[in-house]
Amino acid sequence: MPFNDHYVIIGNGPAGNHAARTLRKKDKDAKITIISDERVPYYYKPKLTNFIADEIAKEDLMVNFLNSYKAKDIRIRLGQEVERIDSESKTLFLQHMEKINYSKLIIASGSRARVLPAMSRYANHLKFVTSYTDVMAVKEEIRKAKDFFIFGGDLVGFKFLRLLNSMGKTVTILIYPNAFWPYNLTDNMLAQITESLSKFKVDVIVKDDISIIDDKNGLYRVKTQKGIEKNVDMVFSFNGLIPNIDFAKGSGVDIDHGILVNEYLKTNVDSIYACGSCAQIYNPSIKSYTTSIGWPNAVVQGEVAAFNLLGDHKIIESVGRKYFDLEGVKIKTIWWEDIDDEV
Repeated sequence: MPFNDHYVIIGNGPAGNHAARTLRKKDKDAKITIISDERVPYYYKPKLTNFIADEIAKEDLMVNFLNSYKAKDIRIRLGQEVERIDSESKTLFLQHMEKINYSKLIIASGSRARVLPAMSRYANHLKFVTSYTDVMAVKEEIRKAKDFFIFGGDLVGFKFLRLLNSMGKTVTILIYPNAFWPYNLTDNMLAQITESLSKFKVDVIVKDDISIIDDKNGLYRVKTQKGIEKNVDMVFSFNGLIPNIDFAKGSGVDIDHGILVNEYLKTNVDSIYACGSCAQIYNPSIKSYTTSIGWPNAVVQGEVAAFNLLGDHKIIESVGRKYFDLEGVKIKTIWWEDIDDEV
C-alpha cells in the first residue's frame, strides 16, 4: 500500500477497534485514525450495568486505554462527531467545520438508543443506559432513587431490571413487544418472559401503552392508556437500538435501516466499507439483507472489513453466540439460519 494511505474508521467499539488492529498488523506504514463521538476510549458496553452497581471500577470497564492506541500508532479522535461524508472528495466533515481526508473508510458507528416517535414529546423525561455518557449522567441519581418505571424492555433493559431488583428498588416495567428491534416478540414469547419475571419484585404491565408522562411534585407521573398510574423517581426507555448513521445520509451510500453492504462488507461506494450493528449485510443464500448484533459478530466483521479493504475477498459468516437468553426466551443475534438449527 502507498505510504500516504489514510484509513479512517468511524466508531470506537469492537468492530472499529478490531478493524484498526487488523489494518495496522497488515499495513505498518499507513496512517490510521479512529473517530468517536464518545469521550472515553474503547470500553465494554455489556458491563455498564455492573459499573452502575459499583461491581467494577471505571478502569475495569475499559478495553483499551489511550496509551494502547499510541503504541500501535493509531490516532484516536474522541468527542468528535462526524456530520457528513463527501464521498467524491473522500472527505469527512466534523463539528466546527473541521475536515479529514481519507483514502479508504470503514463505518463502524454502532447504534444508539431508539426513541419511539410516539414518545418523542417525552424525550426530556426519559433516561438511557446505552453508552458510558448515558450512565455517567444518571449513575448517582439511580443510587438515590427508589421508584423506577421501565418502558420497553430489550436485552439491556432486562439486565437493568435485575440490577435494580438487586439494589432493592421498586420497579414497574411496561413490556413493549416492538422494543426489541430488529426482532419482535410473539404473544407466546411475551407470556414466557412475564412468567419468568414473576421471580422478581416487579410490577409487569403488558398489552398497554403510555399515554402521559409529566412532572408532579418532583416525581414523574406515568399513566397508561388502560388507566394504570405510577409516581416514580426515574423513567427509563429500553426500546432497542437504531443504527447511528445520520451522517451518511446524502453521501451516496445506500441506506435502509442500516448501511447496506455486500457479503464482503463493501458499500456501493468505492473505498467505503461498513460493519457492526450499523450495517445490513447481504446474504446471497437468502437474497436479502440481514443485521447481526452481539460483541463476537462485531469483532469478526471489523476484521473482515479491514482484510477486504486491503484487497482480500473474505466473505463474512455468522460467528460467536447465535442467540441470547432473554428471561427464558431465545432471541436470535443473527438471521443467517433458523434458530431451531442452533439449539
